[in-house]
Amino acid sequence: MIKLAHLGFALLALFAVEVAIADESKPAPAPTANASGGYGEVIAADAKTDTLGAALAKLSAEHASVDGVFSGRVGKVCQKQGCWLQLIDGEQMARVMTNHDFTVPKDLSGNAVVSGKLERVEISEKEARHMAEDAGKVFDPAASRVEFRISARGVASLK
Repeated sequence: MIKLAHLGFALLALFAVEVAIADESKPAPAPTANASGGYGEVIAADAKTDTLGAALAKLSAEHASVDGVFSGRVGKVCQKQGCWLQLIDGEQMARVMTNHDFTVPKDLSGNAVVSGKLERVEISEKEARHMAEDAGKVFDPAASRVEFRISARGVASLK
């Protein structure tokens, strides 16, 4: 009976490894452009926009999140699938997460606007490790795991 249990666990572990390898081997999806040339939901040209810095100043105990359209400069972009990017405004930075609902080009650069929900989040060690790997950095366990994050509905590059 114990040998059967061990065999079952071994098969389960083997299956988990195969699934992980299969996920890694999938090609990255193509950027998902929308009708206006942005990504995800279309952002109206006349949408009220806050700079990232101004939006971050609105976060407080009273406002745990801010929903809106935020402007800034594109920093790093996920080089595996284009599923996140950094939006930068001076010294302020927020990670823009597409939640795999859409992707952006891995070479996206310049100024951009992002529609979504801005929050202050504490990420797990596992997620911090994953983000460091995606950014091509070495994981630092002593680094702060608090970051500002935008759950994006849409991203538009400004020309």
